[in-house]
Amino acid sequence: MKLLLRFALPWALLLALCATTAAAQAVAPPVAAEPDEFALPPVSDPFEPVNRALFTFNDRFYAFVLRPVAHGYVRATPPPVQHGLANFFDNLRFPVRFAGDVLAGRPNRAVKEAEKFLINSTAGFVGLVKVSDSVPALQDVPPGGIGTALATWGIGPGPYIVLPLLGASDTRDTVGLAGDAYLMPTTWLTRVHPNNYGPSDLKELPPVIDVIQNSPELLKTYDDFLKSAVDPYLAVRDGYLQFRAAAVKK
Repeated sequence: MKLLLRFALPWALLLALCATTAAAQAVAPPVAAEPDEFALPPVSDPFEPVNRALFTFNDRFYAFVLRPVAHGYVRATPPPVQHGLANFFDNLRFPVRFAGDVLAGRPNRAVKEAEKFLINSTAGFVGLVKVSDSVPALQDVPPGGIGTALATWGIGPGPYIVLPLLGASDTRDTVGLAGDAYLMPTTWLTRVHPNNYGPSDLKELPPVIDVIQNSPELLKTYDDFLKSAVDPYLAVRDGYLQFRAAAVKK
């Protein structure tokens, strides 16, 4: 009898424990997994070999051309002038943001963009000072664009693309970039008499200044993607797609 209890009792306890656990699982509701806001959908990168080649080309261009230019600009330009130029060109992007908000069906944002442009262009001395930052209702208005508008129409990002010099993009944002460029006032001058070039022709100057003044911030973002990256290409690709996925939800 003692021998029977010695072997039967542990099995009985084990069966009782299993039955109790099964009953608890049947009664307790399933715990839903918390959504990961940083999770990426499956990445479509069918052009990876070409993209990697362009990524390498861009990286070397940034290292040997853009970085020295950006470094020289920062060293030679006083910070107030840098901020003024950044504000000025940001104000010039009003048509891009306004059109994007209108096409996305966001009239409230479009109105706020118009108000920002009016205030900054007048009280802000043609946009050199971002006076709208001192108006609570006009602070932190999410920037729009043609690519963002396409996303609100339900158009997916499509395959990932690396553009020469411009860097990371996707099919949807590449189409949007073409629309943004057409709406950007700095490109309007280059479309006037495109074949009429001369020694005193300065219509290419505004886009060049825009690129130079914007390059330090762009390179900083690029470097942030590369921090502790085992594969720089994947780091920039995933960082860009994550950034754009969050931007279109704002």
